[in-house]
Amino acid sequence: MIFFKTLKKGAAAAASSYKLILLVWVTTLVLILAVGLPLRIFLSSMFGNSLAVERLNDGFDLGLIGDLGEPFGALMASVSAGTFFIGLAGFFLMTFFAGGLFKRFTMTWGGLKVSDFLKASAVNFVPFLKIALLMILITGAYTFVVIGIPGIVSLIAFDSSVTTGKIFRIFYIIWALGLPVWLFVADASRRWIAATGSRKALRALGAGFRAMKEKFWLSYGIVLAVMVLNTAVVIAILWFAAISTPEKGIMVFLFFVATQTLFIIRLFMKAWRYASVCEVIQMKNLF
Repeated sequence: MIFFKTLKKGAAAAASSYKLILLVWVTTLVLILAVGLPLRIFLSSMFGNSLAVERLNDGFDLGLIGDLGEPFGALMASVSAGTFFIGLAGFFLMTFFAGGLFKRFTMTWGGLKVSDFLKASAVNFVPFLKIALLMILITGAYTFVVIGIPGIVSLIAFDSSVTTGKIFRIFYIIWALGLPVWLFVADASRRWIAATGSRKALRALGAGFRAMKEKFWLSYGIVLAVMVLNTAVVIAILWFAAISTPEKGIMVFLFFVATQTLFIIRLFMKAWRYASVCEVIQMKNLF
């Protein structure tokens, strides 16, 4: 009963912050368009009115590489640089906006103005970034222990890779089941910073681990449930993008609307996890 009540409260808190979630979406969309539009102009200048587009509609044609020559290398460099830039900028943006969202979810009552949201995001950005980098290191070490070491042992023992075998899939399952622990620790650490105003990342990380020890299964179950639903949304986005190939006109617009709707749902799921973790910790403080 407490499990579903906590999820319900977290969902309600996330839904009541829809203006902040839409602000995150608009900022992310502007970032993507800033990279995507110049790339589209570059593609148009390369292909022009040639038959290359029709050839691409039937699948990727290796002959285009020879036809394009040096511009193809420039295209690949632009795509790689653009993808790296979007990924890096997205990481910093999500870290930045997390500061404002956690500030909102640590408030006992009332909302948060956009100006206060941006101010809290700026104040919490540096300690949140430190926590994110520390959690990347911790998750990397966890991945090496659970997947890397067994993979190395299998290579030495069997002189071949068995990472795709049915037996080795057990390690991937164990790895996935351990992720909610690290996600809760990271969220609890950021919640501690937002609630206390402290900028000490290591102390916050210690508070996150202590919060995980209290009512472990409730904390773990909450994050696992949201993570599973979040994964389903990501799969839905990838599946929709893979099977939908709009060519022109209204279908392109509808495709854009559908993908952006799914992305907003993805942002809501992240906010839901933040709010649910804050609810779990608040519940612990009441008892």
